Amino acid sequence: MKQIPCNSCGKENFKNLFQKKSSKDEIFQIVKCQNCGLVQVNPQPSFSEVAKYYTDEYFTKRTDRGYDNYYSDKIRSEIERVFRLNLEDLDFFSWEKTLKNSKRTIDIGCAAGYFVNFMKSQGWNAEGIEIAEGPVRFAREVLSLKITKADFLNWDIERKEKFELITLWASIEHLHQPKETLEKIYSHLEPGGRMILSTCRYGILARIRGINWRYLNVPEHLYYYSFEGIISECEKISFKKISSITYGSGMTAKKDSTWFYKVSKRFMDWFVKWSNQGDMMAICFEKK
Repeated sequence: MKQIPCNSCGKENFKNLFQKKSSKDEIFQIVKCQNCGLVQVNPQPSFSEVAKYYTDEYFTKRTDRGYDNYYSDKIRSEIERVFRLNLEDLDFFSWEKTLKNSKRTIDIGCAAGYFVNFMKSQGWNAEGIEIAEGPVRFAREVLSLKITKADFLNWDIERKEKFELITLWASIEHLHQPKETLEKIYSHLEPGGRMILSTCRYGILARIRGINWRYLNVPEHLYYYSFEGIISECEKISFKKISSITYGSGMTAKKDSTWFYKVSKRFMDWFVKWSNQGDMMAICFEKK
């Protein structure tokens, strides 16, 4: 691991926030850039140092990170339900109806390709990019999807394909070079094309929970953007924000929860969404 400049502003003036132990008992430092406010893991582990956390167990054995059998029909249905809710909240379907040409989309960090599959069912020419071998194999063999196993920053250097829609669903926080990824996405969008990204939101709920915040998974999550921070990052590249939503109170669903807990969760989930203070965010941007 080595200390690197802030990916957003290039400065090296950090404030230490936490030290946190990973699932493999390694200690990582979480810091905040004193110049732009981006919260991040720094010193940062290399790609190879992080790769050992993405064995197939990440997708099949749920602890406080990863998924409990990501390949199950139950998880797939729940993920697709959240996709649709996000798209409805972002007024995606109204924009979709205005498109007249062949609709092309690519999902970056697509995992097992559930969003690719959803968009294919909507009539889009849909494909995905993923680096983890297990999900790529599942997407190709089980769902028969067009998935490329590659790092997006090294993909399609010569052809420069164009898309009407590019998505990053809960992916940007995992990337070693998020700023560079956003810049490349911009270059691959058609004029008037859109990017939708979702990521955990470092806001009031994260600050209240501190080291126990549910998304503070190290080193899988390397960057933690604020709502204002990710919008500013994209606007510097010339993206225009079209719509946004935040959601998630941190009260997770429990199998044996009491009636009071269920009512409280429903209220808090509604409240943070209404007040725009959720610790997840989904934002739609347009290429000018």
